[in-house]
Order: sequence, then C-alpha cells, then structure tokens
Amino acid sequence: MDEQWTSVTPVSVVSAVSLRDARYVRMEQVLRLGRPDRLPSGDYASVEYRPDVYHLGTPEFVVEPGQVGVSRDGKKRFTRDGGVWAVGDAEQYKDHEDVLGVDLERFEVEPVGPAMLDEMARLLARKAETHFPVPLQYGTLFTRATMEFGWEPMLLASAIDPDAFGRILDRFGEASLAVVQGWCRIDGTRLLYVHDDIAGTRGPLMRPEWYRKYVFPWYRRLFDAIHEGGRKALYMCDGNYLPILDDVLATEPDGLYIESSSMDPGEFMRRAGKDKLYLIKSDSRNVDFGTPEEIYQELRKLRELHEEFPGMMMYRGGGNPPPGNAEAFARYYETLLVYR
Repeated sequence: MDEQWTSVTPVSVVSAVSLRDARYVRMEQVLRLGRPDRLPSGDYASVEYRPDVYHLGTPEFVVEPGQVGVSRDGKKRFTRDGGVWAVGDAEQYKDHEDVLGVDLERFEVEPVGPAMLDEMARLLARKAETHFPVPLQYGTLFTRATMEFGWEPMLLASAIDPDAFGRILDRFGEASLAVVQGWCRIDGTRLLYVHDDIAGTRGPLMRPEWYRKYVFPWYRRLFDAIHEGGRKALYMCDGNYLPILDDVLATEPDGLYIESSSMDPGEFMRRAGKDKLYLIKSDSRNVDFGTPEEIYQELRKLRELHEEFPGMMMYRGGGNPPPGNAEAFARYYETLLVYR
C-alpha cells in the first residue's frame, strides 16, 4: 500500500505541471508567429538579473491608493500603481556637471563568468517552475541614466555636452551587453526583453538625431548579440515611440511592446508588420477610469487584431480599478480571447 501511494503524483502537482506545460506550448507557438488557443496573458513572466542595479527597485511598503510613499532614505517615491518613480541621487548629482564628471569605473561591466551564469540559471529555473520565463534587462541605456542621475541633471548633461554624455551611455551599453550575452548562455532562454524608455505619452523625449547617434547603435549591438545566441529579442518602451518606429525597426528587434494608453495597437502593428512579436499592455484608462463596455470594446478589437497578427501577447493595464472593472476584464477576456 505504501509503495502504491508513493508512486502517485498528487492531483495538485499534476494540475500545476499541466498548467505550466500549456503555457509553454502557447508561448512556443507565439515565438513561431502562430496563433495559440488564446491570446496569451499570464503564461509568461519576466525574470531579472541584479534588479538592484538595473531596475528601480520595489516599494518598501504597500501604499494606499492615491497616496505617495517615501523610502526610508528619503530618495525614492512610490505609488500603489506606478511603482518606484523618483530616481537619482540628488545629493551626489546636483547638476549636469556632477553627471559629466562621474567616474565611469563606478558602473561595473560584469564579466560573463560563473558567478553571473550560475545566478542566471538559478533565477530562470525558479521562474520556469510556474511560467514561461523571459529575462528582462530593464535599465539598459537611457533608462539607466535616468535611474542613476535623476531627470533634470541627466537631461541637462545630455544637452550641454552630448558626446561626453554619450560616453556614459556607452558604459551602460557595455554593462547591458554583458548581461544579455550571459542570458543567451542559459538553457531555457528563448526570448529576452530589452527595456529602455525613450518616449513619453506625447512622443520621443529627445530629438531623433540624438537617438540615432547615441542610442540606436547600442540597440543594434544588443539585438545582434541576442540573435547570435540563437534567441529572440523584444524591445520594450513605454509611451509613444511611433514617430521613431522606423529607426527602432532598423535595429532589428524580433518583437515590440505597445502601451495602449499611448499608442493605438492597430496603427502601430500595421506599420511595424506581421513578422513581429507584440507584447500589448491594455489601456490603463479603460480599467481604472472606464466602464465595462469600454473594456469590452477594447478586448474585442484585440481579438480582431489577433486574427491578423498571430504573434501577440498581452497583459492587463491599470493598477487601481473601480469595483467591477477587474471582474469585467477577466470575464471579457474569457469570452473574447479564449478560443473554444
């Protein structure tokens, strides 16, 4: 009897494994630009190497909706739905001169060696237990500069001495290149997110010519390294980068991120083409401030787009929906985007 019971896998474990396997099947279909049995949402999850260096961090405590929390050191602010958004060290970088005079050696370019690879393998394996894991390099280049220096010192430095500032970006690019090269050596890595916010809701933050000289060449190097490693690259940028989409496409990412509150997914995707992967964040305004009918209409349009662009993934935007909206989103997702 004991031998019989020890050979039986608990139902809960079987269900968890089956769920994970279904997620993997769907995501592999997407990577081949196939249309799976639903528009993937929640099948994948990002995994980050050294988020203490390359990301904004996490809030130190839960903030009530509508309130702003302050970190213990007083240097960061965070909200319930916006994460950590006040960055830079105002004591160290008071103005552009502090930025331009920074010692680049303070920003490590980590060697792609056992310490990095062992940690990456551990992180990916843990995430792969429940989801299709996708490594995310968040503070890649421009975003890394905003995180390190703060917006005002960074923008002034980039305008007053762009070449000197470009050398700082080169240092960040070298660090990010090492990270993506490391991820490409980890079994199980199929897709990488390369994140860099170069646009706001109204459009690009800098002139296109500036990006062409200091930023886009690094994107090409990063994506080339990912392709050389046999993986796919998806470029992530919040805001409206449609005005410089052709420049981004020239760097040859395999996929693109769309924040629906800043860009119309249909217009964007028809310009970018059917040969791309797309990760779509639904319109936060509909979830947080709209009606169930507006949520329904948005998801209906996504269903139509999924018929035209099979390589799509999505997730729900919004961080503080009013009563009924989160439930409406889940209900309409099941009705419209899970294909029976």
